[in-house]
Amino acid sequence: MKLKSIIKEPNIYSEPMYKLLSITILFLLSYSLLAQEKQYSFNIEGTINTDSGKVTIDLFYDHDYYPKGIEKMEAEVKDKKFSFRGYIPYPQAFTISYGQQYYSRLFVVESGDQSMTLNIDANREVPSIDNQAMREYEGEYAMEYEKVRKKRKAYEAKGDSLRQFYDGNIPESIQLELETEIKKIYAEGDSVLLKYVTAHPNSYLAMWKFIELFSFDGYSDLFSSIHRQFSDSLKETYAGKVLTEKLTASAQLAIGKRFPVLTAIDSQSISLDETLLFKNKYTLIDFWYSNCSPCIAQFPHLKDMYDKYKDRGFEIVGISTDRERYKEQWLRVIEKYQLSWPQYWDKNGIEASELSINKFPTNYLLDNQGRIIKKDLRPVELEEFLQENL
Repeated sequence: MKLKSIIKEPNIYSEPMYKLLSITILFLLSYSLLAQEKQYSFNIEGTINTDSGKVTIDLFYDHDYYPKGIEKMEAEVKDKKFSFRGYIPYPQAFTISYGQQYYSRLFVVESGDQSMTLNIDANREVPSIDNQAMREYEGEYAMEYEKVRKKRKAYEAKGDSLRQFYDGNIPESIQLELETEIKKIYAEGDSVLLKYVTAHPNSYLAMWKFIELFSFDGYSDLFSSIHRQFSDSLKETYAGKVLTEKLTASAQLAIGKRFPVLTAIDSQSISLDETLLFKNKYTLIDFWYSNCSPCIAQFPHLKDMYDKYKDRGFEIVGISTDRERYKEQWLRVIEKYQLSWPQYWDKNGIEASELSINKFPTNYLLDNQGRIIKKDLRPVELEEFLQENL
Protein backbone atom coordinates (compact mmCIF):
# COMPACT_ATOMS: atom_id res chain seq x y z
CA MET A 1 0.00 0.00 0.00
CA LYS A 2 2.75 2.44 0.83
CA LEU A 3 4.52 1.67 -2.41
CA LYS A 4 1.35 2.51 -4.44
CA SER A 5 0.91 5.84 -2.67
CA ILE A 6 4.48 6.73 -3.55
CA ILE A 7 3.79 6.09 -7.26
CA LYS A 8 0.79 8.38 -7.24
CA GLU A 9 2.70 11.42 -5.97
CA PRO A 10 5.26 12.35 -8.64
CA ASN A 11 5.47 15.89 -7.28
CA ILE A 12 7.00 14.61 -4.08
CA TYR A 13 9.10 11.73 -5.43
CA SER A 14 10.98 12.13 -8.70
CA GLU A 15 11.37 9.09 -10.98
CA PRO A 16 15.03 8.46 -10.12
CA MET A 17 14.29 8.93 -6.43
CA TYR A 18 11.36 6.56 -6.62
CA LYS A 19 13.45 3.87 -8.30
CA LEU A 20 16.15 4.22 -5.67
CA LEU A 21 13.58 4.01 -2.87
CA SER A 22 11.89 1.00 -4.47
CA ILE A 23 15.18 -0.83 -4.81
CA THR A 24 16.03 -0.02 -1.19
CA ILE A 25 12.66 -1.31 0.05
CA LEU A 26 12.93 -4.51 -1.98
CA PHE A 27 16.49 -5.06 -0.74
CA LEU A 28 15.47 -4.59 2.88
CA LEU A 29 12.49 -6.91 2.48
CA SER A 30 14.64 -9.55 0.81
CA TYR A 31 17.32 -9.25 3.46
CA SER A 32 14.72 -9.55 6.21
CA LEU A 33 13.28 -12.71 4.67
CA LEU A 34 16.71 -14.24 4.13
CA ALA A 35 17.68 -13.42 7.71
CA GLN A 36 14.76 -15.50 8.98
CA GLU A 37 15.53 -19.20 9.21
CA LYS A 38 13.31 -21.29 6.97
CA GLN A 39 10.96 -23.64 8.81
CA TYR A 40 10.58 -27.34 8.02
CA SER A 41 7.80 -29.61 9.23
CA PHE A 42 8.41 -32.65 11.40
CA ASN A 43 6.17 -35.51 12.46
CA ILE A 44 6.86 -37.89 15.36
CA GLU A 45 4.86 -41.09 15.72
CA GLY A 46 5.60 -42.59 19.11
CA THR A 47 4.87 -45.68 21.16
CA ILE A 48 5.07 -45.91 24.94
CA ASN A 49 4.67 -48.72 27.46
CA THR A 50 1.62 -47.23 29.17
CA ASP A 51 -2.02 -46.86 28.15
CA SER A 52 -2.88 -43.30 29.10
CA GLY A 53 -1.57 -39.95 30.30
CA LYS A 54 0.34 -37.14 28.64
CA VAL A 55 3.75 -36.97 27.03
CA THR A 56 5.54 -33.61 26.98
CA ILE A 57 8.33 -32.54 24.65
CA ASP A 58 10.21 -29.66 26.26
CA LEU A 59 13.09 -27.40 25.43
CA PHE A 60 16.58 -28.08 26.69
CA TYR A 61 17.50 -26.49 30.06
CA ASP A 62 18.78 -23.20 28.61
CA HIS A 63 15.93 -21.78 26.52
CA ASP A 64 18.15 -19.04 25.10
CA TYR A 65 19.22 -21.43 22.34
CA TYR A 66 15.76 -21.57 20.76
CA PRO A 67 14.26 -18.98 18.40
CA LYS A 68 10.75 -17.69 19.01
CA GLY A 69 8.03 -20.10 18.01
CA ILE A 70 9.71 -23.23 19.31
CA GLU A 71 7.93 -24.17 22.52
CA LYS A 72 7.10 -27.25 24.53
CA MET A 73 4.30 -29.51 23.27
CA GLU A 74 1.96 -32.01 24.90
CA ALA A 75 0.34 -35.10 23.42
CA GLU A 76 -2.26 -37.50 24.79
CA VAL A 77 -1.37 -41.18 25.05
CA LYS A 78 -4.01 -43.39 23.42
CA ASP A 79 -3.59 -47.13 23.03
CA LYS A 80 0.10 -46.76 23.92
CA LYS A 81 0.64 -44.28 21.09
CA PHE A 82 1.22 -40.53 20.78
CA SER A 83 2.23 -38.10 18.07
CA PHE A 84 3.77 -34.64 17.66
CA ARG A 85 3.74 -32.30 14.69
CA GLY A 86 5.48 -28.97 14.33
CA TYR A 87 8.06 -26.86 12.53
CA ILE A 88 11.78 -26.40 13.13
CA PRO A 89 14.45 -24.44 11.18
CA TYR A 90 17.10 -27.18 11.58
CA PRO A 91 17.61 -30.21 13.85
CA GLN A 92 16.64 -29.20 17.39
CA ALA A 93 17.44 -30.74 20.76
CA PHE A 94 14.64 -31.55 23.20
CA THR A 95 13.82 -33.62 26.25
CA ILE A 96 10.64 -35.64 26.72
CA SER A 97 8.79 -36.57 29.88
CA TYR A 98 5.84 -38.60 31.12
CA GLY A 99 4.45 -37.00 34.27
CA GLN A 100 6.86 -37.26 37.19
CA GLN A 101 7.74 -40.85 36.35
CA TYR A 102 9.98 -40.45 33.32
CA TYR A 103 12.29 -37.71 32.11
CA SER A 104 14.64 -38.29 29.20
CA ARG A 105 18.09 -37.07 28.44
CA LEU A 106 18.73 -34.80 25.47
CA PHE A 107 17.82 -36.02 21.98
CA VAL A 108 17.59 -34.44 18.52
CA VAL A 109 14.51 -34.06 16.33
CA GLU A 110 14.87 -33.58 12.56
CA SER A 111 12.46 -32.49 9.86
CA GLY A 112 10.26 -35.10 8.20
CA ASP A 113 8.71 -38.28 9.58
CA GLN A 114 10.36 -40.16 12.42
CA SER A 115 9.33 -42.76 14.96
CA MET A 116 10.03 -42.76 18.69
CA THR A 117 9.88 -45.46 21.37
CA LEU A 118 9.60 -44.51 25.04
CA ASN A 119 10.20 -46.84 27.96
CA ILE A 120 9.04 -45.02 31.08
CA ASP A 121 10.96 -47.53 33.22
CA ALA A 122 14.24 -46.26 31.72
CA ASN A 123 14.31 -42.89 33.47
CA ARG A 124 17.07 -40.47 32.45
CA GLU A 125 17.88 -42.45 29.34
CA VAL A 126 17.96 -41.26 25.73
CA PRO A 127 14.78 -42.39 23.91
CA SER A 128 14.95 -44.41 20.71
CA ILE A 129 14.29 -42.17 17.67
CA ASP A 130 14.60 -43.08 14.02
CA ASN A 131 16.38 -40.16 12.39
CA GLN A 132 19.85 -39.44 11.07
CA ALA A 133 21.11 -37.50 14.09
CA MET A 134 20.09 -40.20 16.56
CA ARG A 135 21.45 -42.97 14.37
CA GLU A 136 24.70 -41.01 14.51
CA TYR A 137 24.38 -40.88 18.29
CA GLU A 138 23.97 -44.65 18.53
CA GLY A 139 26.65 -45.30 15.91
CA GLU A 140 29.80 -43.22 15.32
CA TYR A 141 29.30 -40.96 18.33
CA ALA A 142 28.80 -43.89 20.73
CA MET A 143 31.84 -45.69 19.32
CA GLU A 144 34.09 -42.68 19.94
CA TYR A 145 32.90 -42.43 23.55
CA GLU A 146 32.99 -46.16 24.30
CA LYS A 147 36.29 -46.06 26.22
CA VAL A 148 35.20 -43.04 28.24
CA ARG A 149 31.83 -44.63 28.95
CA LYS A 150 33.49 -47.80 30.26
CA LYS A 151 35.84 -45.78 32.48
CA ARG A 152 32.91 -43.78 33.84
CA LYS A 153 30.95 -46.96 34.55
CA ALA A 154 33.94 -48.54 36.32
CA TYR A 155 34.44 -45.34 38.34
CA GLU A 156 30.79 -45.33 39.48
CA ALA A 157 31.01 -49.00 40.46
CA LYS A 158 34.18 -48.29 42.44
CA GLY A 159 32.54 -45.35 44.21
CA ASP A 160 29.49 -47.43 45.15
CA SER A 161 31.72 -50.20 46.47
CA LEU A 162 33.81 -47.80 48.57
CA ARG A 163 30.75 -46.08 50.04
CA GLN A 164 29.39 -49.45 51.04
CA PHE A 165 32.72 -50.60 52.48
CA TYR A 166 33.19 -47.41 54.53
CA ASP A 167 29.51 -47.11 55.43
CA GLY A 168 29.22 -43.82 53.55
CA ASN A 169 32.25 -42.20 55.22
CA ILE A 170 35.02 -42.56 52.66
CA PRO A 171 38.39 -41.32 54.02
CA GLU A 172 39.48 -37.98 52.62
CA SER A 173 42.63 -39.40 51.05
CA ILE A 174 40.50 -41.83 49.02
CA GLN A 175 37.98 -39.10 48.21
CA LEU A 176 40.82 -37.05 46.77
CA GLU A 177 41.90 -39.98 44.60
CA LEU A 178 38.33 -40.36 43.35
CA GLU A 179 38.08 -36.65 42.53
CA THR A 180 41.33 -36.78 40.60
CA GLU A 181 40.16 -39.84 38.69
CA ILE A 182 36.76 -38.45 37.67
CA LYS A 183 38.27 -35.16 36.53
CA LYS A 184 40.65 -37.08 34.28
CA ILE A 185 37.67 -38.96 32.84
CA TYR A 186 35.83 -35.68 32.23
CA ALA A 187 38.89 -34.21 30.52
CA GLU A 188 39.21 -37.31 28.34
CA GLY A 189 35.57 -36.93 27.33
CA ASP A 190 36.17 -33.31 26.34
CA SER A 191 39.12 -34.37 24.20
CA VAL A 192 36.98 -37.02 22.51
CA LEU A 193 34.40 -34.36 21.64
CA LEU A 194 37.12 -32.15 20.15
CA LYS A 195 38.28 -35.05 18.00
CA TYR A 196 34.70 -35.85 16.98
CA VAL A 197 33.79 -32.29 16.01
CA THR A 198 37.01 -31.95 14.04
CA ALA A 199 35.99 -35.02 12.03
CA HIS A 200 32.27 -34.02 11.87
CA PRO A 201 32.12 -30.20 11.67
CA ASN A 202 28.55 -30.26 10.28
CA SER A 203 27.10 -32.52 12.97
CA TYR A 204 24.00 -31.02 14.61
CA LEU A 205 24.16 -33.82 17.15
CA ALA A 206 27.69 -32.78 18.15
CA MET A 207 26.65 -29.13 18.35
CA TRP A 208 23.77 -29.88 20.73
CA LYS A 209 25.89 -32.25 22.82
CA PHE A 210 28.47 -29.49 23.10
CA ILE A 211 25.80 -26.98 24.10
CA GLU A 212 24.61 -29.43 26.75
CA LEU A 213 28.14 -29.93 28.08
CA PHE A 214 28.93 -26.21 28.13
CA SER A 215 25.60 -25.29 29.72
CA PHE A 216 26.17 -27.55 32.71
CA ASP A 217 29.95 -27.42 33.13
CA GLY A 218 30.61 -23.78 32.34
CA TYR A 219 33.67 -22.51 30.50
CA SER A 220 36.76 -24.60 29.84
CA ASP A 221 39.77 -23.57 27.75
CA LEU A 222 39.28 -26.62 25.56
CA PHE A 223 35.74 -25.50 24.72
CA SER A 224 37.03 -22.63 22.58
CA SER A 225 39.03 -25.16 20.55
CA ILE A 226 35.94 -27.36 20.12
CA HIS A 227 33.84 -24.39 19.04
CA ARG A 228 36.35 -23.36 16.37
CA GLN A 229 35.98 -26.74 14.66
CA PHE A 230 32.27 -26.36 13.89
CA SER A 231 31.40 -25.34 10.34
CA ASP A 232 30.32 -21.78 9.56
CA SER A 233 26.89 -23.08 8.56
CA LEU A 234 26.29 -24.42 12.09
CA LYS A 235 27.72 -21.30 13.70
CA GLU A 236 25.29 -19.19 11.65
CA THR A 237 22.20 -20.95 12.99
CA TYR A 238 20.30 -19.26 15.81
CA ALA A 239 21.66 -21.75 18.35
CA GLY A 240 25.14 -21.39 16.90
CA LYS A 241 25.11 -17.62 17.30
CA VAL A 242 23.87 -17.87 20.89
CA LEU A 243 26.60 -20.40 21.63
CA THR A 244 29.26 -18.06 20.25
CA GLU A 245 27.97 -15.17 22.37
CA LYS A 246 27.81 -17.25 25.55
CA LEU A 247 31.28 -18.73 25.04
CA THR A 248 32.73 -15.28 24.47
CA ALA A 249 31.11 -13.96 27.66
CA SER A 250 32.10 -16.94 29.79
CA ALA A 251 35.71 -16.87 28.53
CA GLN A 252 36.22 -14.27 31.27
CA LEU A 253 36.28 -17.26 33.62
CA ALA A 254 39.24 -18.98 31.97
CA ILE A 255 42.12 -20.09 34.18
CA GLY A 256 44.55 -17.19 34.46
CA LYS A 257 41.94 -14.49 33.81
CA ARG A 258 41.09 -11.87 36.42
CA PHE A 259 37.71 -12.69 37.94
CA PRO A 260 35.07 -10.29 36.54
CA VAL A 261 33.37 -7.65 38.65
CA LEU A 262 29.88 -8.82 39.66
CA THR A 263 26.80 -6.87 40.65
CA ALA A 264 25.79 -8.41 43.97
CA ILE A 265 24.62 -7.13 47.35
CA ASP A 266 24.83 -8.37 50.92
CA SER A 267 21.97 -8.69 53.40
CA GLN A 268 22.18 -4.94 54.08
CA SER A 269 22.01 -4.13 50.34
CA ILE A 270 25.68 -3.09 50.29
CA SER A 271 27.34 -3.83 46.94
CA LEU A 272 30.19 -6.30 46.58
CA ASP A 273 33.49 -4.45 46.76
CA GLU A 274 35.92 -5.72 44.11
CA THR A 275 38.87 -5.33 46.48
CA LEU A 276 37.44 -8.13 48.62
CA LEU A 277 38.46 -10.55 45.86
CA PHE A 278 42.18 -9.89 46.21
CA LYS A 279 42.71 -8.82 49.81
CA ASN A 280 43.96 -12.27 50.74
CA LYS A 281 46.48 -14.72 49.37
CA TYR A 282 43.64 -17.00 48.19
CA THR A 283 39.92 -16.33 47.86
CA LEU A 284 37.26 -18.91 47.05
CA ILE A 285 34.22 -17.57 45.15
CA ASP A 286 31.40 -20.00 45.92
CA PHE A 287 28.19 -19.87 43.86
CA TRP A 288 25.20 -21.54 45.55
CA TYR A 289 21.50 -21.15 46.28
CA SER A 290 19.29 -21.97 49.24
CA ASN A 291 17.52 -25.05 47.80
CA CYS A 292 20.72 -26.66 46.51
CA SER A 293 21.38 -29.81 48.56
CA PRO A 294 24.94 -30.38 47.24
CA CYS A 295 25.73 -26.73 48.03
CA ILE A 296 24.54 -27.06 51.61
CA ALA A 297 26.25 -30.44 52.06
CA GLN A 298 29.67 -28.82 51.61
CA PHE A 299 29.10 -26.08 54.23
CA PRO A 300 30.38 -28.04 57.28
CA HIS A 301 33.67 -28.81 55.53
CA LEU A 302 34.02 -25.24 54.27
CA LYS A 303 33.37 -23.95 57.80
CA ASP A 304 36.17 -26.11 59.18
CA MET A 305 38.61 -24.86 56.55
CA TYR A 306 37.53 -21.25 57.00
CA ASP A 307 38.10 -21.38 60.75
CA LYS A 308 41.47 -23.00 60.22
CA TYR A 309 42.85 -20.80 57.42
CA LYS A 310 41.04 -17.42 57.56
CA ASP A 311 43.89 -15.91 59.60
CA ARG A 312 46.52 -17.32 57.26
CA GLY A 313 45.42 -15.51 54.11
CA PHE A 314 42.31 -17.43 53.04
CA GLU A 315 38.87 -15.95 52.35
CA ILE A 316 35.56 -17.28 51.07
CA VAL A 317 32.97 -15.12 49.30
CA GLY A 318 29.58 -16.77 48.95
CA ILE A 319 27.35 -15.64 46.08
CA SER A 320 23.74 -16.82 46.11
CA THR A 321 21.74 -16.97 42.88
CA ASP A 322 18.40 -17.25 44.65
CA ARG A 323 15.25 -15.89 43.05
CA GLU A 324 13.90 -12.73 44.59
CA ARG A 325 11.04 -14.62 46.25
CA TYR A 326 13.58 -16.76 48.12
CA LYS A 327 15.50 -13.90 49.72
CA GLU A 328 14.27 -14.73 53.24
CA GLN A 329 15.11 -18.39 52.73
CA TRP A 330 18.63 -17.41 51.64
CA LEU A 331 19.05 -15.43 54.87
CA ARG A 332 17.67 -18.29 56.98
CA VAL A 333 20.17 -20.75 55.48
CA ILE A 334 23.05 -18.40 56.27
CA GLU A 335 21.86 -18.18 59.87
CA LYS A 336 21.03 -21.88 60.23
CA TYR A 337 24.45 -23.07 59.07
CA GLN A 338 26.28 -20.14 60.69
CA LEU A 339 28.12 -19.13 57.54
CA SER A 340 30.59 -16.60 58.88
CA TRP A 341 32.29 -15.65 55.61
CA PRO A 342 30.95 -12.75 53.46
CA GLN A 343 27.69 -13.59 51.71
CA TYR A 344 26.31 -11.76 48.67
CA TRP A 345 23.19 -12.08 46.56
CA ASP A 346 23.18 -12.18 42.76
CA LYS A 347 19.45 -11.46 42.59
CA ASN A 348 17.70 -13.99 40.29
CA GLY A 349 21.11 -15.30 39.22
CA ILE A 350 21.41 -12.71 36.46
CA GLU A 351 25.18 -12.28 36.70
CA ALA A 352 25.82 -16.02 36.96
CA SER A 353 23.58 -16.73 33.98
CA GLU A 354 25.40 -14.22 31.80
CA LEU A 355 28.62 -16.07 32.59
CA SER A 356 26.95 -19.45 31.89
CA ILE A 357 27.26 -20.58 35.50
CA ASN A 358 24.35 -23.02 35.61
CA LYS A 359 25.71 -25.82 37.79
CA PHE A 360 25.73 -25.53 41.57
CA PRO A 361 27.82 -25.45 43.54
CA THR A 362 30.40 -23.84 41.26
CA ASN A 363 33.50 -22.23 42.70
CA TYR A 364 36.62 -20.37 41.59
CA LEU A 365 39.84 -20.05 43.55
CA LEU A 366 41.59 -16.70 43.09
CA ASP A 367 45.10 -15.55 43.90
CA ASN A 368 45.95 -12.21 45.50
CA GLN A 369 45.68 -10.51 42.12
CA GLY A 370 42.12 -11.71 41.63
CA ARG A 371 43.20 -14.18 38.94
CA ILE A 372 41.49 -17.56 38.61
CA ILE A 373 43.90 -20.36 39.43
CA LYS A 374 41.49 -23.28 39.95
CA LYS A 375 37.83 -24.10 39.34
CA ASP A 376 35.26 -26.46 40.88
CA LEU A 377 37.31 -27.65 43.81
CA ARG A 378 35.61 -30.15 46.06
CA PRO A 379 36.23 -29.47 49.78
CA VAL A 380 38.78 -32.27 50.01
CA GLU A 381 40.72 -30.85 47.04
CA LEU A 382 40.57 -27.33 48.47
CA GLU A 383 41.86 -28.52 51.83
CA GLU A 384 44.81 -30.29 50.24
CA PHE A 385 45.67 -27.12 48.31
CA LEU A 386 45.48 -24.93 51.42
CA GLN A 387 47.59 -27.37 53.44
CA GLU A 388 50.32 -27.22 50.79
CA ASN A 389 50.19 -23.47 50.15
CA LEU A 390 49.33 -21.83 53.49
